[in-house]
Amino acid sequence: MALGVRAAAGGVLAAGLVAAGLAGGGGRGVPEDIWQWTALALAFLPFGLVVVRRHPGHRVGRGMVATGALAGAEVVALCGNAWAPAAWLSQWLWFPPYAAIGLTLLVFPAGRLPSPRWRALPPLLAGAAAVSAAALAVAALDHPFDLLTGDEPVLTDRARAALAVARYATAACLALLLVAVASIGLRWRGARDERRRQLACLLAGGLVLLAGIALNIATVRWAGVCAAVALPLAMTVAVLRYRLYALDQAINRTLVWLIMSFLVVTGFLALVYVLRELLLRAWSPAAAGQSNLLATVAVAICFGPVRRRVQHGVDRLVYGDRDDPYRVIACLGDVLGRTVEPTALLPMLTDAIGRSLQVGYVAVELTGTAAPVEYGTCCPHVEAFPMVAHGEYVGRLLVATRSPGARFGRRERRLLADVATQAAVAAESTRLTRDLQRSRERLIAAREEERRRLRRELHDGLGPTLTGMAMQVRAASRLTADPDRVAGLLAALADDLRLASAEVRQLVDGLRPPALDRGLAAALRDQVARFDSPALGVSLDVSGAEGELPAAIEVAAYRIVAEALHNVARHARARTCRVAVRRGRMLELTVADDGVGIPAGVAVEGAAGARAAQGSGVGLGSMRERAVELGGDCTVATGPGGTTITVRLPGGATAAGPAPTLPVARAAVGVGGAELC
Repeated sequence: MALGVRAAAGGVLAAGLVAAGLAGGGGRGVPEDIWQWTALALAFLPFGLVVVRRHPGHRVGRGMVATGALAGAEVVALCGNAWAPAAWLSQWLWFPPYAAIGLTLLVFPAGRLPSPRWRALPPLLAGAAAVSAAALAVAALDHPFDLLTGDEPVLTDRARAALAVARYATAACLALLLVAVASIGLRWRGARDERRRQLACLLAGGLVLLAGIALNIATVRWAGVCAAVALPLAMTVAVLRYRLYALDQAINRTLVWLIMSFLVVTGFLALVYVLRELLLRAWSPAAAGQSNLLATVAVAICFGPVRRRVQHGVDRLVYGDRDDPYRVIACLGDVLGRTVEPTALLPMLTDAIGRSLQVGYVAVELTGTAAPVEYGTCCPHVEAFPMVAHGEYVGRLLVATRSPGARFGRRERRLLADVATQAAVAAESTRLTRDLQRSRERLIAAREEERRRLRRELHDGLGPTLTGMAMQVRAASRLTADPDRVAGLLAALADDLRLASAEVRQLVDGLRPPALDRGLAAALRDQVARFDSPALGVSLDVSGAEGELPAAIEVAAYRIVAEALHNVARHARARTCRVAVRRGRMLELTVADDGVGIPAGVAVEGAAGARAAQGSGVGLGSMRERAVELGGDCTVATGPGGTTITVRLPGGATAAGPAPTLPVARAAVGVGGAELC
């Protein structure tokens, strides 16, 4: 396939170079616009052959091949314009490529018309082009050398009539070509994501094509060449940048070969000209004859370095910065450094990865979240890379390969693994931010719920009681003459006061367990004594917990131990239970029993499963929540010998003073078995 493309492109290039050699030489010479058709043939024909080889019968590929072949035929005809049949062909063969371009625009990129309402346009465009070409061919029968490429000829009647028909048909064809470009704009407005970007490239190329045609008609030099190159260049960008037709490798090789062919030929010709002039002036015509040899040596010396630079440029166009890992990592580091809002990290990161590596789809899937953060359009051919932050699996990075069935190379996989590490840091930051936000929301909700409960209790319970007591006091003050009734009212008032006092005590106990007023150690002793029985022996070992602790730490520790003892009494079927409290840099609580353990469906292993603890039971979930909210952790280990719950809370003390209240990543396990943080 590559050889066929090279042969075709090489033939057209050779034709253009022959024409350049003939221009200004013997015979009739060649018009300047041969460069326009040479550029059109070189741009369309190789690209079209690659598309047709990969997707036989594809209309875009066939349209590009037709455009390039017709333009190449015009180049050959212009080269032989000293011969009457070739000159006759050159007078009308220039027009059909424009119709082929218009038809290609209509079906790009899917190979079919945008909708049924466009069905009339292709036959109209083809018909107008055929009429124009036929009329020009008829007119050129009488003027094969000078109908369009010569000075103003004296036309025959037949040629004049045919040219009149050709003018109208050409105007109609150009109008239809304008409609074809307009169809790209309409499709661009209704397209989304990647298809929209593909059509944007094509729309820009189509507008430049129309502008170049207009300037060419106005005899602006080189406008035709610019118009000829603009559209195939836009198609190339759409194919390479947005993975259209999966032609990355084929187009990569073809582009490198075309660019190197152009540079070698133009460099050789330029060197020959410069060296010949220099040698003629400095030495003699005999020395100037060696200019070809010197130019060949210079081109051979420069070929390797120039090819490497060209290959690097084309690789970067096709594959992004995959060969420059430092640039990719630096780009991601820049994104991480300048992003202020943590929740915006992942969208910006996926966008940066997709653009740096020129892939069509990048996604970050986080554990515990339903929807991934995506860049581009989802496709089935993706590779997954695990994301691990601080030794913990946080999700995976999904990156689409550049074509179906393709795989990333070893170097690229190593780069993507490094990128996944960077993404894991951003993902962990995003997760922590979301967890913090959810914790804040829960705290606010709990505070408002507590306020609502207190208001309800005060309004519905204590409020009416106090109102009744006030009424009783007023009634007693008016009954001073009846001591018996006053005594009865005061007795009732005393009962109401006891009820009000009990309600106030109940409200206060709900805010903070009254047992903690004597300290955490004494409160835990009361709790252990409450559960200790002949069926379940509960012991308490306290070390260093007698000092003052923050109120929140005391409440959390007390309620965690109470919940753990409750679970042991209800579910463990244990004979003994040991509660230990140690206060070092952290306040560590351990509740160990010799019961049947936790069922396999409840005990979840690993830190990732730790965050699923809420689903493993209300008791375990509430204990973990209390610990995590204060920056601590909770570990549940179960095995044949029973279950051990280890909770560590900030609030310990050292000889130097209070310990820093920092979160702990993981907790030690007391008994071997499944682990639940």
